[in-house]
Amino acid sequence: MSDAMAPSLPRLLSLDITKHWSRNPQFWSPRNLLAGDASFFPNSSLLAVKKSQTSRFFMYEEHAGMKLKDETGQTQTIQLSPSKLAAVLHGDGTPKESNGYHYWTSPAATVAPGLLTQIKGYETLHEGTSQPLDPRGPSLWMGNSGSGTQAHYDVADNVICQLFGTKRIRCFSPQAASALHVFPDAHPRARKSQVNFDDPDHDLFPHYSSLPPPYIDVELVPGSALFIPAFWFHHVENGNHCYTSRKGMDPGPSVSMNMFALSKSMMIAQGIFRDASRPFQLNTSMGHGFDFAVKALRALSWRLIEELHMEEEPTKFVQLHLLDTRYAPLRQENNSEGTIVNANLSVAEEEAVSNCIARILPQFEVLREEDNGNGVVSLVLCHLFELWAVEFVGASSVADAWEAVLL
Repeated sequence: MSDAMAPSLPRLLSLDITKHWSRNPQFWSPRNLLAGDASFFPNSSLLAVKKSQTSRFFMYEEHAGMKLKDETGQTQTIQLSPSKLAAVLHGDGTPKESNGYHYWTSPAATVAPGLLTQIKGYETLHEGTSQPLDPRGPSLWMGNSGSGTQAHYDVADNVICQLFGTKRIRCFSPQAASALHVFPDAHPRARKSQVNFDDPDHDLFPHYSSLPPPYIDVELVPGSALFIPAFWFHHVENGNHCYTSRKGMDPGPSVSMNMFALSKSMMIAQGIFRDASRPFQLNTSMGHGFDFAVKALRALSWRLIEELHMEEEPTKFVQLHLLDTRYAPLRQENNSEGTIVNANLSVAEEEAVSNCIARILPQFEVLREEDNGNGVVSLVLCHLFELWAVEFVGASSVADAWEAVLL
């Protein structure tokens, strides 16, 4: 990356290469790319497009984990030919086809490898870092006006380059995770905010009212680029709609490209998860069931929070960062009275806890230095705590286990 920059903070980039790519913005219009003379997409192919009649911010599912509540069915995946997608994005389709919000993304090499010749030098977008690039290469993103992606964070460093139309991006520090009510890690929509930014339910998401102003709020135009560090939340909106009614905004579709690079923070976190996985060999047939899991979670999490000198004491940390902000909005009714577990771990089990903490504490200290106080340590802690709980009790009982930890 040619700009000198603090690696842990989002920043607009002034890059000659992205300006060169967009010297003819009309080349990157969906009409031209998908259906024009310069089309790089075989019209016989079908593209998997996200569509919603009501929800304009899309959330891509990470894995087929447990669904903590039924999905609303607001979003569907439809198959469109490239020319049909171009018509829909530009509003040229039939009213039925063009109605609603549409969003499509894919690695360029997968659907239109010829396009890579038009963005020569994309490998240099993360120049100046020692981290390897995503082997999938750059991805294309297309959406009609008003569509976007829900506030979320990635675990890789990200450079977004605008090629056609406009895109508004608001970046929030990792410290905003509680205010954004992030989905639990066992949920298919992990790493994403549960809150509808257009119409937030303050009763369901009480901590959203404490969301600070974005660290950066930018409008990308063709040729501009934005660096987003790993673990930073970003809320993305295409074109002109609702709260982006500033003069000069383009109400048409948006086309952008992004490139990931593996982040140092992610690699440190992966080492933590590897070394902390399965601190005990659980055997439920020998009595290591729910009660043992609660005792183990309490011992591991309390010790680690205290050793790291986190801002909140252990009870408050678990209550705020896990139960109140992640699980409570998804548990519409909780009839469980909870199980009080007071017994202590055995001497051998306490030793296993100590050994586990000793293995990962130095890595957390390195992560803290890399993080520079932006909240990545807290996010990784939450992920680790949920990982332990899933290992001990399974995804369906994670919230019950943490509630019992606090009793």
